[in-house]
Amino acid sequence: MDMAERVALVTGAGVGTGQAISVRLAELGAAVVLTDVSEAGATLRRIRDAGGRAEFVAADLARPDGVRAAVDFAVRAFGRLDILVNNAGGIPYETPGFPRVGPADWGRVLDLNLRAPLLALQLALPALTAAGGVVVNIASTAGLGTTPYHSPEYGAAKAGLVRATTCLAALPGVRVNCVAPGWVATERALAALAPGDAPPPVSPAGLCDAVVELITDDSARGRVVVLESA
Repeated sequence: MDMAERVALVTGAGVGTGQAISVRLAELGAAVVLTDVSEAGATLRRIRDAGGRAEFVAADLARPDGVRAAVDFAVRAFGRLDILVNNAGGIPYETPGFPRVGPADWGRVLDLNLRAPLLALQLALPALTAAGGVVVNIASTAGLGTTPYHSPEYGAAKAGLVRATTCLAALPGVRVNCVAPGWVATERALAALAPGDAPPPVSPAGLCDAVVELITDDSARGRVVVLESA
């Protein structure tokens, strides 16, 4: 797939990995619809100041109506939808999580990290199929392996996203792929760490490279790219 003149919806586009992915896709010629829970002004300005095309819609993707609003806006904004990058995710409280936190809290983690990507894909499927489109799910190495992890609900959600991707390898008309990075060196992540707290990170540029490769490689279908920390 050539990125020029394509339309992409990137979730969680306000900061960090979502911002990096959005800017990269715009640099390659795509019109980008940004969605985040509050605002994505910095991402929007970076793209527009560089001559790119972008629009923004605020949406809480942990809620089904928020997912629907984001997808509906994306399709209306530019009249088509070719690319969906399910990037939004995270843990909205201090870890460790389950079983310390209650069902409302750990349920929101599952909603944001697993249910929202699947629902976004389902709602966008007609537009994506018409365009011969592609979906890239952003999972995590937290969803891989069998070792203990401090947030079981997050690890389970990301594991589900990886498996859902491989299960959808034969989905007609749409290619579904996944990137599972280790921790990514965004400004927010770096600010929260003390020296020596974590292994060397995955660079945002490296993550973007993997996303672009899965979009542009027409043979990529049901593929999971694991980006370990350096």
